[in-house]
Amino acid sequence: MTDYVLLRFDGDERVLVLGMRWHTILGSRLDQRARQKAREVKASHHAHAPGSEAVGVVRLNRADRGLADQLHSGALAFASDHRQGVVALRAELPDGRIWVVAAQGGKVLTHSDRVHDSAADAQAALDGLMAHHGDELVILEAAAGDSGEAVLPALLGDVATPYRLQPCGWSMPAIPRPLVVAAVGCAAAFLLRSGWDWYRHLDGARAPAPASIDPEAAWAQVYEALRQRIRLHAENDGLAVLDALAELPAELGGWGLSSAQCSRGMEREWTCRARYDRVQRLATNASFLAARPSGWSEAWQPMDAVVARFAVADGGQALEPSRLRSRAEHDGKTITALQQVLPLMSGAMLGETVPVRLEPPRDEYGAVISAPPSMPAVSERPLALEGPLRSMFLVPGLLANQVEWRAVSLTVDAAAELSLNRSRLMAGMSGVLYARD
Repeated sequence: MTDYVLLRFDGDERVLVLGMRWHTILGSRLDQRARQKAREVKASHHAHAPGSEAVGVVRLNRADRGLADQLHSGALAFASDHRQGVVALRAELPDGRIWVVAAQGGKVLTHSDRVHDSAADAQAALDGLMAHHGDELVILEAAAGDSGEAVLPALLGDVATPYRLQPCGWSMPAIPRPLVVAAVGCAAAFLLRSGWDWYRHLDGARAPAPASIDPEAAWAQVYEALRQRIRLHAENDGLAVLDALAELPAELGGWGLSSAQCSRGMEREWTCRARYDRVQRLATNASFLAARPSGWSEAWQPMDAVVARFAVADGGQALEPSRLRSRAEHDGKTITALQQVLPLMSGAMLGETVPVRLEPPRDEYGAVISAPPSMPAVSERPLALEGPLRSMFLVPGLLANQVEWRAVSLTVDAAAELSLNRSRLMAGMSGVLYARD
């Protein structure tokens, strides 16, 4: 219950709390039952929306309890903003970890709101949700840059009082006299120890100052970490994940392809899931296993559907600011190139331009080091396209060395009416377009 993360955002004193533990409560007077449940699990604070049958609990450490008035539940805010269906969010955090949260009908699912150390752990959590909810589950993605500047701060909105953490209101029970004596003895020992530490601090004040940190070298490390984290689509490698989706078998042993989703993880490869439905009466699990390509793994759901997992090598290259177009060049050239293929698409979205979020280095005293003038300035904006799978093959070349594709999806609709921007194989692509400021 103590494995939580506090997420702060520039210009907002409020702080999101990620990684709470959620429990289901039943009966009347749910607000009292929420507080009672938090006390039972020895939490320091809880989050509960009026009338909700879910309560989130957390035991804040001593330092964070002083921020209690600023803390708000990220999971509760996400759930309140997604009151229809089953929705999950996979958000990369600035420290590289991944937050997975899910809600159904506006209620936080009890086994979500977890902060995972690796992309594999996060994917396993999403696979568990997919196995339980199937096609009802909608998965949203937020990469590290997005989560810092757009997606996660938006959870707070203008008024976030319903999501604010509440103290559990512990009452002090009567203390037996022997315990009082023991407590006084502990306090005396603590005071003696504090006095000794104070004396040592005075003696240590004459110690030499820590070695200074080179601002140029410190910021160079920050940018190198950014370069290696971002994988831009290169001009000569095509987009292998599009080829992989186009080559998926339409039928395997009596099972028919219905959809597929791929996301690019921290391991520099695409992790893909393809759903197949049982379409022939004689189809069995064995017939699917006998026909499916090697290297796949399956999760059965449970009699008439299967989700197969497989990986696709990620061709991209590390970000190189000198090869990026400027924001003006994107407006004049890149956007024009996209507009020329829009008639072949069913939808497109280009978000606002914001600076790439970086965690600044700190000097030997813990103070933030300002970026030197020599450091490049890079901005980003989210990009999403929808349309026939055939149309998506026209896009990568237009955006070579400028965009990082992060998610690609495929939907099969045998009954779709065919047109210039509609087909039986509809696809979606989303990523981030980078620019040099």
